[in-house]
Amino acid sequence: MKALFISHKPPYPIVDGGCHAMDRMLRDFILAYPEAVISYVYFATEKHPGNTKKIPLEIKKNVDFIGIPISTKINPLSAFIHLFNNKSYNVSRFVKANIKKQIESLLSQNDFDIVLFESIFSGGYITDIRCISNAKLVYRAHNIEHKIWEDLSKGEKNPLKKWYFKHLSRKLKAFELQFLNKIDLIMSISELDQSYFKNHTKTRSIYMPVSMKTNSKKIIQNSALCFLGAFNWLPNKEAMLWFVDNVFKDLSNKFPALTLEIAGSFSNEITSISEKPNVNLHGFVESSKEFIAMNGIFVAPLLSGSGVKMKVLEAMSLGVPCVLSSKAAEGLTLPEIIPVCQSKADFIEKLSILLLDKELCEKIGKAGQEFIETEFSSELVSNKLIDSLKT
Repeated sequence: MKALFISHKPPYPIVDGGCHAMDRMLRDFILAYPEAVISYVYFATEKHPGNTKKIPLEIKKNVDFIGIPISTKINPLSAFIHLFNNKSYNVSRFVKANIKKQIESLLSQNDFDIVLFESIFSGGYITDIRCISNAKLVYRAHNIEHKIWEDLSKGEKNPLKKWYFKHLSRKLKAFELQFLNKIDLIMSISELDQSYFKNHTKTRSIYMPVSMKTNSKKIIQNSALCFLGAFNWLPNKEAMLWFVDNVFKDLSNKFPALTLEIAGSFSNEITSISEKPNVNLHGFVESSKEFIAMNGIFVAPLLSGSGVKMKVLEAMSLGVPCVLSSKAAEGLTLPEIIPVCQSKADFIEKLSILLLDKELCEKIGKAGQEFIETEFSSELVSNKLIDSLKT
């Protein structure tokens, strides 16, 4: 098996859920095809330059990483021009001549069996690849990208921003559907998203979960709630701003000692909430597992987004009790005991119960961990990979 992976950002260091999902795919692919020769092209941007020193040794020996530096800074003139053409500005920012040249060079020198796109933003090169390669083209869908912007537009109060988010969603949707119909196989990490692909494209699509290892770290049950995520992703920023102003404010009145511990890269995007009482911003933390295990109940109050949320899976893999919004639980067939909230009142009620009942917290944590062991094992995913790529 000879494979070319193309990603809009480096998988290492693991700074967010997307990187975590990319790392897991590499591990599962290597488990499925131990003799595979893998070339991994990633775009090194200002926000995600990558760090080759952070690549795990067991991955480095199997994969040839090729980082290509590009700038994806928003250009006001280019953004304005894209208002009047048929192209998605979100995707166009990742289409560069030096990347095209590198991909074409790799394809001319290698006879790849598959080319795997790790995001829609790496899909701007599909036409060029089709022209010079007979490889099977596989899209690993982390989410339905245009739906994220669609959700964000619904929650936006500024009329101009609301209109622009809708505009981005429409253009992205048009590109997404064209891209999906040029692909040979769609592997969706969410069962819910997979049903969308089945109904909206002619391309074969399958559900391919992200693997996750369970962990036996000691869980600290203290009077705290926690969240971890990258805050350059707008749904995370929106979720925390809403949760602090609506849910945590009321909970603090009932539980004065309660704290909200928040970690993740690009925390400068939400510095305003650190001024609120009992809200602590930790910034980027070296070990997400240590942070989640040390800080009580994991909350995921997402209002926007698509796909399975990696930090939710990670928290459950540790045996940490989780309380999720319906958006955060999307794509997961969860055990009934895990609380899923539909509103502010729902969050307050369910968190209040858990803050008073440690035994229930333990039961929820155990149910989440068993769910991960059953549905997200590496063996299950690697076997599904072999079956899907054989067809």
